[in-house]
Amino acid sequence: MTNISLVGFGRIGRDLFRQTLNDEAINIVSISDTADKANLIYLLKYDSIYGKLDANIEESETGIVVNGKEILFNSWKNGDEANWAELNTEIVVLATGKPKTKDEVDNHLSKGCKKVIVASTPENFEDIQIYVPGANDESIDLNSNVFSLGSNTANAVAPILKVLNNEVGVERAFLTTIHGYSNSNRLADVAGEGFRLNRAAGENIIPSITKSSDVVANVLPFIKNKIASSSMTVPIPDGSTVDLTVDIKNECSIEDINKIISNASDTDLKNIIGITYDPIVSSDVVRSSLSGLVDGLATMGINNKKIKLIIWFDNGWGYAARIIDTIKKLGQVI
Repeated sequence: MTNISLVGFGRIGRDLFRQTLNDEAINIVSISDTADKANLIYLLKYDSIYGKLDANIEESETGIVVNGKEILFNSWKNGDEANWAELNTEIVVLATGKPKTKDEVDNHLSKGCKKVIVASTPENFEDIQIYVPGANDESIDLNSNVFSLGSNTANAVAPILKVLNNEVGVERAFLTTIHGYSNSNRLADVAGEGFRLNRAAGENIIPSITKSSDVVANVLPFIKNKIASSSMTVPIPDGSTVDLTVDIKNECSIEDINKIISNASDTDLKNIIGITYDPIVSSDVVRSSLSGLVDGLATMGINNKKIKLIIWFDNGWGYAARIIDTIKKLGQVI
């Protein structure tokens, strides 16, 4: 069993908590967040997307008791305040949603944990290695101390681009992520930084900026300077999709493209990507633990050289599932 501590108990932190509740391989020993403890416990118990948590939850003097197991709560803001050695924490998951620098991560390592997982895109790609399961496993040294899992969009796209490149060759790609709103969006039009992001997310489709193509190029060097990305925030709380257009080197029919994805989802990328031929919509992928689910009915092509894929994903749940997979891999080498 691997002892972990969560820093940040928002969407990703709570998704991870829910998925590991009955997982005997992972032991959450502490949760750090600056928000009110009683409020965080309430949000864990009652979730607007996933429903009420099926567990006995009680507040204690020092933390939270879930099904009889106590987990420590604290309000450590950064590694300077932490004492991971005292808690016997082996892996710290930084799930605040904010980019992290190497100095911030090193602070945590200096306080006694053995490894740090950054659940966001790092501020500097050169300082913190990015690991996207299913895309760059062969280049990742699990004996390293720090890993970033990039973005949920990059996790949906990169494994599929790798498969396509191996089978038919990839010339270039463009992706548009159509993303549910998050707590960084506004409920009403309110002045702040920027312009479009100040508009009501529940009432608008909002163009926004994404670094997802940069993350993909970082983990898949063959597509560096050959991929670009854009993003649209849409008025739904969960269930997102990527519209991926790819120019391929070798001619291939849309039927064979779907077969390539299907074969990969049954073998090397099982439980990471999938393909469906059901006529699904966004709400149908809520709670999907896959990084990306290709919509086989929506695959399109032009002259067997340009293809378009629709890739569905749960932007929180699937990403948390990859963090859990990574914790288990690291637990084997600690």
